[in-house]
Amino acid sequence: MGQTTPRDLAVPATKTAAMRYLAEQAGHGYVLFQHGEVPSDKAAALLEKFDDRYRVLASRGARDHARLRGRSSARLVMFPKDGEPATGTWYFWLLATEGEGDLPVAPNSFDARNPETRLRWADQYELVGRPVRRRSGTIHHVWTWVLTRASYEAWQERLKKAAGRVRSSKERKPDYLVQQVEYLRKVPGFHGINRQKRELVLGADIPAPFHSSLNLRNLGSVVDKKLAVFAEGNTLKVMTQATTQIATTG
Repeated sequence: MGQTTPRDLAVPATKTAAMRYLAEQAGHGYVLFQHGEVPSDKAAALLEKFDDRYRVLASRGARDHARLRGRSSARLVMFPKDGEPATGTWYFWLLATEGEGDLPVAPNSFDARNPETRLRWADQYELVGRPVRRRSGTIHHVWTWVLTRASYEAWQERLKKAAGRVRSSKERKPDYLVQQVEYLRKVPGFHGINRQKRELVLGADIPAPFHSSLNLRNLGSVVDKKLAVFAEGNTLKVMTQATTQIATTG
């Protein structure tokens, strides 16, 4: 998955799909990474550069062959900032497995398994790997997304403020609380994030009479791993060319 026509890159259908794909790739051993942002009009050139250097569009068979030979294999994930190509900026994550090659030892390559260099989605989320020992004795990581500390604390402040308003003898207005809970419900439902959602609601000390109406037992569904990551026609060059044409005609 991830390769469509030659020298073009499939783009995940949604932000949640992109996050899920990044977690899945980490689970497949792509734990080393570089990340950044690129203007829409330079995104295709970046893809060409990475493919020339690291073969990010190689077939699955070619990647497997490289890894069997002890060489590092690379993947590229790109997604428009804020989910909208019209913003003119794309996020990118250049992923790599361990092995022989330039990418694993590059000074700007990081290890997602290191708590100090976790793979992030902007300042909102970070990918966390929990080490698990297999029966064979080897260690592998189980991956999930969590809110970053800054994001968690921001939610904590908003929810406590909202709960405080409904406890106030002067106001008792639930509108802000309802709004914040609905926003929280829409945060991607990965296991680690859902655990934090429950922690945030419990920590906010929301008055019991509001629990039922706010449906606090259901703070968002779990991400469905059976859904397709990519949508037909969602490719980097198609999407960036469309954005360029709109900007030109506009």
